[in-house]
Amino acid sequence: MARIIGTERTIDVLINCKTYPAVSKKYIETVCTGGVSRGGKFVRLYPIPFRLLSEKEQYDRWDVVRVKVYNDTKDTRRESAHLEPAATIQIIDKIRKDQVKWDWMKSCVFDSADAMESKGLTNGLVEIVPEELYWESEKKTWSPAQLETLNQGNLFHKQSVMESLADRVPWQFKLRFTEKNSGRKFDQKVLAWSYYQGYRNCLVDLGNEQAALAALREKVHKSILDPKRSVFAILGTHSRFGQWMISGLYHLPKTIRENSSLF
Repeated sequence: MARIIGTERTIDVLINCKTYPAVSKKYIETVCTGGVSRGGKFVRLYPIPFRLLSEKEQYDRWDVVRVKVYNDTKDTRRESAHLEPAATIQIIDKIRKDQVKWDWMKSCVFDSADAMESKGLTNGLVEIVPEELYWESEKKTWSPAQLETLNQGNLFHKQSVMESLADRVPWQFKLRFTEKNSGRKFDQKVLAWSYYQGYRNCLVDLGNEQAALAALREKVHKSILDPKRSVFAILGTHSRFGQWMISGLYHLPKTIRENSSLF
């Protein structure tokens, strides 16, 4: 990996998704974070060891952050931006109104994943008709190298933080949906961290895995199957394999979506 000289810059990004953390030998954990810049372009921020950040740097979805970034030769996807080492993540605003979120997001909406791919894009939003959130058992365990990384992290970070990193959710969430404009049907992985943390929260409350899964699905379905809301899949491609995956779901009142199309 090498820095591309001359790409250094400071940008403001509205965070719209955080994916489920991955163990990293170099960073202990990385959380792929997506958002939209003030210029209306999708941005993929990495590497972010989210739970190891200081409390004041731990942003929420729909926060606007100011970050120093550059491009490198390891990840050539045009939306990817590497954080400057040791640079502070500044939270400069918190967006809560649906209309303001849409004003940031609407420039990154495309008719289909194929339309994005034809433009050489690897991130963006596609309006969808959701059908069903479901799950499959995730039987993967930490590899010896990953366990070594987590054990080494114990020397430098709080035990409670490292325990949260080591707690692997044993389920893979997926969504069946149809692209609204193309009519094509898909069945894709959902990497949104909020779903996995939502499962953990339900499990603490209910004490039963199947009850927790059912409660999570009910909560998600209540939001994404609401006929009064437009739903978008925030899509991104895998860094190595290139397949599309769902980084998050974004929904807003249809009245806002429809009114914007009139202008």
